[in-house]
Amino acid sequence: MTAPSERLIRRIRRDFGRGADDEVIRRLTELAADDSSERIQAALVLGAAGQWNRFEQQLRRLELDWRDVLIVGGLADEDWRARLAAELPAETQDEFGGAGRSGPRPSAQAPARSARRDGSNPRRARVRRRHRADPR
Repeated sequence: MTAPSERLIRRIRRDFGRGADDEVIRRLTELAADDSSERIQAALVLGAAGQWNRFEQQLRRLELDWRDVLIVGGLADEDWRARLAAELPAETQDEFGGAGRSGPRPSAQAPARSARRDGSNPRRARVRRRHRADPR
């Protein structure tokens, strides 16, 4: 049993909703020693993409074959270390020496982004379709 790394915990808290994030961390901590490497834990989280049911699917996949978890999580190829570093950046220091945001700082010219949980998974707009009376 190995607890997730701090950078993985930050990613979990970003991707999963309140309450679910604690359960994901608990489940990762309870993994068997063979399955508790950061690479496998991260593949479970990345493959779930912030969805609880997909996380459970990943856990079931892990019971069958850990290599499938790496494939779904995008960490199966030789460049997995670089991909892991890109997906789970180390926390940066702010100008006052404290822990700051991870990743690059926005420039002064760039407009501030609207608050959104995950820019890679935007909410879908509901599209209303009109029903035709004539089925042609």
